[in-house]
Amino acid sequence: MDFFKKISAVIFQFEKWLIILMLTFTFLLSFVQVVMRYVFNMGAAWIPEIIVFCFIIVTLAGTSTGVISGVHIGVDVLVKNLPRKIKWYLSIFVSICGLTLYSFICYVTYAFVMYFRDMGQLSIVTEIPIWITISYIPVSFAFTAFHYLEMLVKHLQERNGVEEGDAIIETR
Repeated sequence: MDFFKKISAVIFQFEKWLIILMLTFTFLLSFVQVVMRYVFNMGAAWIPEIIVFCFIIVTLAGTSTGVISGVHIGVDVLVKNLPRKIKWYLSIFVSICGLTLYSFICYVTYAFVMYFRDMGQLSIVTEIPIWITISYIPVSFAFTAFHYLEMLVKHLQERNGVEEGDAIIETR
């Protein structure tokens, strides 16, 4: 489990700082655009496009960090009232489903990025290759799949601890 915790901590820190940097960069670009438009009566056409790319990265990084920190929206009214053993099986099922789904999406988005790379398509305003602007998408889904794998391993170890009478591993 230490292996998963170390890698997860590195991924979590990377994404946390990525979110902070992207939001700061987005705020500054937006501020510059507003000042340019309302004070100098001109604007930069590339700023809105870069802001959209930054928001995509922030959203995907937030998805991954939300999985591991447990802040995603969930309906757990029914789950909280289930017996402990059924909760454990349900958590295993959810972890397997998340791992499978995000691994598949990682694969599909990787193929999507490679398709755009092979096409050589450029963005309209900035003329940056599209595959570069969307290359974080499969990375983010891989990180999210890793977090679900980590949760699966943690839940499996919790079950061993329950059967052996050990303390249950705490979540973050």
